[in-house]
Formats: sequence, structure tokens, C-alpha cells
Amino acid sequence: MSAEAAPARARGRSLTVDIHCHVLVPECDALVAPVFRPELDPFFRYAGKASDAVNRAQMSALLPRFTDPEQRLRDMDRMDVDLQAIAIAPPQYFYWTEPELGARLSRIQNERIAKIVAGHPDRFAPLGTLPLQDVDAALIELERVTDELGFRGLEICTNVNGVDFDDPRFLPFFERVQALDLLLVVHPHGFTHGERLAEHYLINLVGMPLDSTLFLSHLIFGGVLERFPKLKICVVHGGGYLPLYAARFDHAYEVRPEVREHITQPPSAYLERLHFDTMVFDPSHLGQLIDRYGAGRVLLGTDYPFDMGEDDPVGLVDRVEGLAEADRALVLGENAVRLLGLDG
Repeated sequence: MSAEAAPARARGRSLTVDIHCHVLVPECDALVAPVFRPELDPFFRYAGKASDAVNRAQMSALLPRFTDPEQRLRDMDRMDVDLQAIAIAPPQYFYWTEPELGARLSRIQNERIAKIVAGHPDRFAPLGTLPLQDVDAALIELERVTDELGFRGLEICTNVNGVDFDDPRFLPFFERVQALDLLLVVHPHGFTHGERLAEHYLINLVGMPLDSTLFLSHLIFGGVLERFPKLKICVVHGGGYLPLYAARFDHAYEVRPEVREHITQPPSAYLERLHFDTMVFDPSHLGQLIDRYGAGRVLLGTDYPFDMGEDDPVGLVDRVEGLAEADRALVLGENAVRLLGLDG
């Protein structure tokens, strides 16, 4: 952590770090415009006409918050957030592009993130993006952002064009991420099989946490977490539906042999290695996450600046009944500082 961030502690309160917030790079939208079709992107494909109209109307109002660091800083001050770990907004993963274009887009996005951080190193930390539609290209960009730009974390989607992360093609990626001791922040983008989710904004309300649930399921049962026990992973939106319903998986582990094919421990044991953010809206739900996994496994998140985000993240944590001050400090920022290596 840079010296400029120290006054938060000096003022007698915990440093607050938002692990879950987004930026947009408009020039990338211009580059993909000639090849984009809504059916290539699961969120746009299944948003439905009503939600698509609302999203389009909102975007012009939200754009300054996605792109202008000064507006972002004003909002952070209002929200009592000292530092944001900034990442690309999910519509700009662009995994559906051809690898050459995807690599170019990732490079532009990471350069933009690095520039924002360089302008305010006491307020922002970078989370890189990679062209994961081509693992070889992703590994090249991974080395660049860690070696040249000094990033200590990445944001990835919950799948790559419908391919889950227990697919063998991703083994070199996880091997390198673990070796580099990077934090992976995992954020869904709609749901790839959203035919039943096209009304009532269900592609977001149900589809997002459902895809996170499937991501975790594949990492567990596919043996990724067995093979890479030191991976540092934070799944946003409280980890989806699985963290508070893992007992069903544990029961299956006891009675179904095919469930045990790639794992040697009950599924809940792997969940206990992971991290989740506070983006669950309900202090009782958040309290259950903290009780179940420990305050050291929960990080502050807002989903800034989307309308489905949390505008009072510190207040949400403060409404958790019986939360000790030391645990509050872990959730508000100390966990993120540790995982991103900001204290070194």
C-alpha cells in the first residue's frame, strides 16, 4: 500500500477497499462494433426487449462513472471507500472475438486501467483482463501485465463462451496464476443458456448468481481446486447460490461415486478456501457468510457503478449483528490489502 493511503488508519478507522467495481473503455466498443452481434454475448442475447431498453437509457447517465476517474473519486468519498480494485465491466470481456482482436482489446483495456491507477495510486489498484478465448494469448498478456505493469490481480468471467474452467485447456492458466500468487476476482456475465431468463431481467437477477454457482461447481467437481490448492479466488455477488447450500454437495459426495471422481474431500472443504464479496444486499445473509467461512474470507464489494450495486457498502457491513471490530476491519479492507499484496 502506498504511503498516501495511510491516513485512513491514522484517522482511527479501517481502510475500506472495494474489490468489485468496473470501468469501461469506449474505444474498445468502437473496435468491436463491426463484428458484434447480440447473439454472441449471453447477457445481450437474453436481456429481453424491456431490459434492453432500460439498459440503453441508463448507459448514457452512467458512462461518466465508468470512464471519469474524478467522478469516481467523488462517488468513492460519498460511499466511504478509500480504494477501488478496478476491473473491466463484464460486457467488455469480449471473449467472443477472434483471438488476435481479443488480445489487442485486452492490451488496450489493461493500459487504460494502469493509467487510471498511475493517476491516483492511493485510490485505485488494478485487476487485469485477458483474452481467455485463446489460452496462449492470455498467458502472453498475463506475463505483460504482471511483469511490465505490476498487476497483482485479474478479473475473469465464470465461463469462456460457454466452456467451463475445468476444461483441460485452462490448466496452464491456473498453473501460472497460482505460481504468480495472483488474486482472481470472478464475475459472471449473464447466463449462456438463458432461454428461460429473458423476461423480468432474470438474465441478471437469476442468471448472474446461477453462473457463479456453476463456475464453483465445475472448479470443485472438476478437480481444479484439488489440483491447485493455493489459488486465491474471490467470487462476487456473495459467490452465487452455492456458499450457503453446500450441504447438498457434501451429501452427494457421500452417496454418489461419480461425484468423487476428481476430488478427495467433501465439496465444502474446497469452498472454505475461497473468498466472497459482500454484494448480497441483506445483512443477515452477509452475517451467515461471515459465520460460515470466517471474516477472513469475505471482502467488501459494491458492483459500482451499476444500478444493481450497493450504494452503502460500509453501512451494510455495519448492520451485521454481532460483528467484532477486528472482523469488520478484515471485511472492509484488510483482506483485500493482503490478497492483492498492497501492504508490501
